[in-house]
Amino acid sequence: MACLIPSYVALYLFTTSIPGWYSGLKKPDFLPSDLISFYGIIILFCLLGLTLYSIWNAGLGRSEVQAAFQLFLFTLTLLMLWFVSFFYLQSVFFAFIVMVMVIAVTLCTLAQILRSAVNAAFFIIPCLILLLIICYANLQIVELNAGLPVWGIIP
Repeated sequence: MACLIPSYVALYLFTTSIPGWYSGLKKPDFLPSDLISFYGIIILFCLLGLTLYSIWNAGLGRSEVQAAFQLFLFTLTLLMLWFVSFFYLQSVFFAFIVMVMVIAVTLCTLAQILRSAVNAAFFIIPCLILLLIICYANLQIVELNAGLPVWGIIP
């Protein structure tokens, strides 16, 4: 449930912004279609769920695993903030800043996972690759849409 609820919120924010604001953005050529992006979001949250499951199975009684668990939850929270800032607030610049923080915390989570729950690394590394692609796409959208309000709008 910890990864399902955020994935539903993320998919809702993504799908409701497609017909309006998001379709009007200039996007980089390498960005896939909206349907492929939809499935990419599903894959991302499935991998996050498997990461959480692997951390949980490593034994939350150990302090190293608890640290990995807390870092993972912080990563998940920041990722939700990215979806809100990009798709709801329509702030591509602020979303880029948040995505950089997501990647930094994910790297910290990976380092902690390698110390405590190594099996989870098999799931969080593909997540990190997807997050890097999203971050680069976000940066390109910021550059291609320079006229957008820096901090977005408050709907």
